[in-house]
Amino acid sequence: MKRAPAACPYCGADLDAGGTCARCGGVLTPTPATGWRPDPTARYEGRYYTAGHATNRVRNGRSESSDPVGGQMLPSYVEVPVARSSIRLTWLATGVTTAVIVMVAGVVAGLLWARHRPSPPPEVDYVQALQTAGLFDQFNSEANAVAHGHEVCNQLEHGGPQQGLLADKIAVDVFCPKFNKGFRILESAKISGVFVLTDSLGTGSIVVDGGACHGTDGYADVGRTTPVTVKNSKGDILTTTSLGAGTGDSANCTFSFTFSIDEGQDRYVVSIGRRGDFSYSFEQLRSHGLQIHLGH
Repeated sequence: MKRAPAACPYCGADLDAGGTCARCGGVLTPTPATGWRPDPTARYEGRYYTAGHATNRVRNGRSESSDPVGGQMLPSYVEVPVARSSIRLTWLATGVTTAVIVMVAGVVAGLLWARHRPSPPPEVDYVQALQTAGLFDQFNSEANAVAHGHEVCNQLEHGGPQQGLLADKIAVDVFCPKFNKGFRILESAKISGVFVLTDSLGTGSIVVDGGACHGTDGYADVGRTTPVTVKNSKGDILTTTSLGAGTGDSANCTFSFTFSIDEGQDRYVVSIGRRGDFSYSFEQLRSHGLQIHLGH
């Protein structure tokens, strides 16, 4: 009968009756084992055996290295080269981990910078908003636009009505948002006007020159350059234009003109040269335009 060896072929410790090592757990097999086993020195998680001989190859998890010092503590120790692929994998994993850490740190730094980046002054936002809305052409410079925006808020601070044009609404949004609620945007309207000079009696008050006509004698002030002025009830000038070329004959000479006004005034007073003032509401002008007759 063949007797089992008294010592473990892996670590040299005594075997029990079943051929199992009490130290490393090795089991006696007919063919000496090759592969990973628990490290008898407890220096690493595992040690590689070849043909039953302990080697210098050790590992912790998937990370492999060489431990000749621990291997020399074991009987039948042999030294073998450590697999370079494992080393490459270890360095690759380390490199990937480092890259991920750097990338995450960069993203976090970018977010923190964006969060704490100083915001532009409100004047810049106001000018940009005017440009986006196509309203910047109403002003002759950025300084003029900004001054208008601050004046809008100044009037509101002193009890002015919460209404204005779109440019005023933008100023409120940027400079004094506390007046935003209830602010009404006023409408604009292009008004068509007709001024008719009449000489039904044939007194020679109208001169016809080719396709154009104009007044003469007592109506000599009525012609192409006659000013049309629109004011509010306080006398502030809102807009100006002129009659332009007249068309017609010696009995009727008609002048057509247009002007633009904004809602918000109680009355709109229209003056045709020195021929008097005509008062209208915004709704009257927007709905019916302007028709004035002079002469007889």
